[in-house]
Amino acid sequence: MANNDLSRPHVFTQGTSSRTILALHGTGGDERNILGLAQALDSTASILSPRGTHLEGGMNRFFERYADGTFNEQSIEAAVDDLAEFITMAANEYDVDAGNIFATGFSNGANTASALMIRRPEMLAGAALFGSTIPFAHVDRVDLTGTRVWLANGDNDSYAPVDVSEWWVDQLRGCGADVTWLRHPGGHEIWPDHAHLIANELRA
Repeated sequence: MANNDLSRPHVFTQGTSSRTILALHGTGGDERNILGLAQALDSTASILSPRGTHLEGGMNRFFERYADGTFNEQSIEAAVDDLAEFITMAANEYDVDAGNIFATGFSNGANTASALMIRRPEMLAGAALFGSTIPFAHVDRVDLTGTRVWLANGDNDSYAPVDVSEWWVDQLRGCGADVTWLRHPGGHEIWPDHAHLIANELRA
């Protein structure tokens, strides 16, 4: 299966505005898994939703993790390179505004969006990250001035502990991003109120 051309399994839906939402599913999902979330965030946007091409126990992911749950950063780098090439080709094929791509994702997909934002900051205008943690042990400083980021995590999410989220927010702000940290009392899940709040702020 090709990872970096338009034969990669994906969904594209044409919207009525210039924004395109890049929708990245979590572990075990596929290209249709979070279309509803993307639509809820902006019903006027086009949606580009690729499938993660790494398999873990038969489940789709965007990059590999080790048996202890830590991330294989070489796999993340490869996933970012493939995804960036796919986005470039898709933007050309579907005639979308490459300067107005907004990412959203859950868990592994959100971590992949974060990695893309750090490694290819020119590709994303912003991101809404649900159930997400920092993708790299060390974050190189990049210029994220003008990039709007929402981090929406549960206070009882062992996958994304509060102290790690706090450090991640500080790192993003240190790169110049405009970050809103949204917290809810639950665990590893998408909190509907947060999706509604982000949608309202995107419309503003």
